Amino acid sequence: MKVSQELSILFHLRYDNNNSDGKATICVRLTVTGFPRDGFSLGYKVEPSKFNKEAGIIIGKSAEAIEINRYLQHVKSELIRHYNQLKALDPVVTATMIKNSYNGINREKRTLLELVDFHNEKFQQKVDKEKRKASTMKKWRSTKDKLSTFIASVFKAKDIPLGKIDYAFAEDFFDYLTLTDGLRDNSAMKYIKNTKQLMKLAVRRKWINANPIEDFVCSYINPERDILSVDELRTIYSKEFSIPRLEEARDAYLFMALTGFAYKDVLLLTRDHLVKFFDGEDWIVKNREKTWCRENVPLLPVAKEILKKYENHPYCVANNVLLPIKSNQRFNGYLKEIADICGIDKNLTTHTARHTFATTVTLANGVPLETVSAMLGHKSIRTTQIYAKIVASKVSQDMKSLKASFDLSIPNSLLLSAVA
Repeated sequence: MKVSQELSILFHLRYDNNNSDGKATICVRLTVTGFPRDGFSLGYKVEPSKFNKEAGIIIGKSAEAIEINRYLQHVKSELIRHYNQLKALDPVVTATMIKNSYNGINREKRTLLELVDFHNEKFQQKVDKEKRKASTMKKWRSTKDKLSTFIASVFKAKDIPLGKIDYAFAEDFFDYLTLTDGLRDNSAMKYIKNTKQLMKLAVRRKWINANPIEDFVCSYINPERDILSVDELRTIYSKEFSIPRLEEARDAYLFMALTGFAYKDVLLLTRDHLVKFFDGEDWIVKNREKTWCRENVPLLPVAKEILKKYENHPYCVANNVLLPIKSNQRFNGYLKEIADICGIDKNLTTHTARHTFATTVTLANGVPLETVSAMLGHKSIRTTQIYAKIVASKVSQDMKSLKASFDLSIPNSLLLSAVA
């Protein structure tokens, strides 16, 4: 029965197989819009034929029916009272909160997984309204799975109260993820970072007074990024392939290396994204799939040449896309074949093309960092600065090699003149 815009209280029967008398237990189910349902047993057992499901009452005027119906009305009134009390303290009230309050459980005994569920329910609503990405929702579900297995393994429990979480929780969680679960440090840190976000949410909701893991530093080790040199790009470009799938993969890779687009973005490129922009040149104009930031990129001659090559390709025409790209797994597999054929001793993947665009194609040729950041669709220029460091590192490495091989001795006559 709906008792407010968001609260519903329903009395129903739970049938127990071990009841030889055929009676069923009366239960109450609480539903708050946007949150998981919850409920509990009221203890009374009745014959199913005497229970009115629609009205949620016992049929008849017997002493038993009157007693139970009065109790049901009392329970309903008390649940509404607890709901109103909770609502006055916190704009967000869940079914579990109402149940706990009715049963005398302190409202501050919130649990970590209850917090995760609260966050994920809200996030899913944003995904449904296309305000957040489904791929990000998948990461939050994964965070819940990791926390659940960690709690079960370390605490031997199904859940843990927020009040019992301390700084050591983050340390132990990191150790579990890296030592037991076998994750790399950077991957483990992402789950710790998500947990810190959850604890901040708990503080904002006044479920806890302070974030116990706020001071835990989520360090990130920048991985070695394979990038191609101009000579390696030239080798791939000029190589002839007799196998169509390899030729198509080569062309798609080169297009990515000359535009900076990630695999998912190139996969979804359509004719609508190819426009004559304000300067009269051909541009790809779109939002990046990962961040939804603009990444408008003017096309270099070779990139336009590649698109021209596939404009009448059957796959592109049938699917209204610019390039005939296969699944990411197959694409990366083909790139390994291409690297072997071209004699390139690097781990070619779809993302190395993006790294190559940021370094070899743009920054190394004097394109300003701000311009590269805009074309890559980065939210922050700090992300792009990683590539600037790579370019600087390459310059340093090349100069060290030059110093070792470059031998230009000063003539003795000049040395004597300097002494005199």
